[in-house]
Amino acid sequence: MLHLIFIVFVMLVLSFVFLSSNIITKVVSSSSSLSNFTFVERIPQEGTSEIQVLQPEGIDIDSEGNIYVNDIEPNHIAKFSENGTYILSWGSTGSDDGQFNHPHGNEVDQDGNVYITDQGNARVQKFTRDGKFITKWGAHGTGDGQFTHPHGVAADSKGNVFVSDRDNANIQKFTSNGTFITKWGSEGSEAGQFIQPWDVAVDSSDNVYVPDYGNNRIQIFTDNGTFITKWGSEGEGDGQLKQPAVIAFDSAGDLFVTDSGNSRVQVFGKNGTFITKWGSEVEGDGLFSKPESIDVDRFGHVYVADTSNNNVQLFVPNN
Repeated sequence: MLHLIFIVFVMLVLSFVFLSSNIITKVVSSSSSLSNFTFVERIPQEGTSEIQVLQPEGIDIDSEGNIYVNDIEPNHIAKFSENGTYILSWGSTGSDDGQFNHPHGNEVDQDGNVYITDQGNARVQKFTRDGKFITKWGAHGTGDGQFTHPHGVAADSKGNVFVSDRDNANIQKFTSNGTFITKWGSEGSEAGQFIQPWDVAVDSSDNVYVPDYGNNRIQIFTDNGTFITKWGSEGEGDGQLKQPAVIAFDSAGDLFVTDSGNSRVQVFGKNGTFITKWGSEVEGDGLFSKPESIDVDRFGHVYVADTSNNNVQLFVPNN
């Protein structure tokens, strides 16, 4: 009888150890730079490209998984396959059609058209997915359809295009060919006001999200500029922000934000609930120095343009 009790006791202990080892699926120390996402590689992959990414800023991914990177050092747009292999590039320094003076934001719409905010030339340019020039609009100024510092660009499901103007502190809405529709915003800290709206993003319901860089918050609007809500406060804690730069959405509608001043990425639910974060200010794989742009592909892979470290990094979720 005692022998049987001992065997049962040993089996219970072993079962507890086995279950414990499977309950603790992941341990992330407070000093870890990654949480829930793992660094995979830099884009382009070493040895797969005759082009270098010198100073990446805007980044967007099309429906086929191709990656478009605005490289502001040589003033061109580089296109890579989803495995990081170089495909083509276009652009040069200048003000003619297809040339750029600091191409900042980019967006690939549902038809594969590529929109670039040509910051120094105070305009938006539109291209095919292969870099052929289609049209342009904008001029330097403060009026309707004019820009002082065009930064972010996004397209909704109807083909409308939204542009954030950092120094005019507003969001402008256009048709896909550049006809002005409406605008909203002014400089300040009240709801619907901005201090350097760095980017603009549109979710699956065509709501417009603006990372309000100088106010350290995210603001949400309808597609015609009616204020819905906002969240965020300055700080380094979970869910706090310091100079939020760019927003991207995954297939579930969660928000990925480059928290530039904190040199990290934060992930939020649709209602602004904090989910996770990773990154710290240092050079190295999985680490950042003022990360600028971000996008999420159809597989949930996250691409981050780490402008100050001159690289694009790829992360995959830890499933």
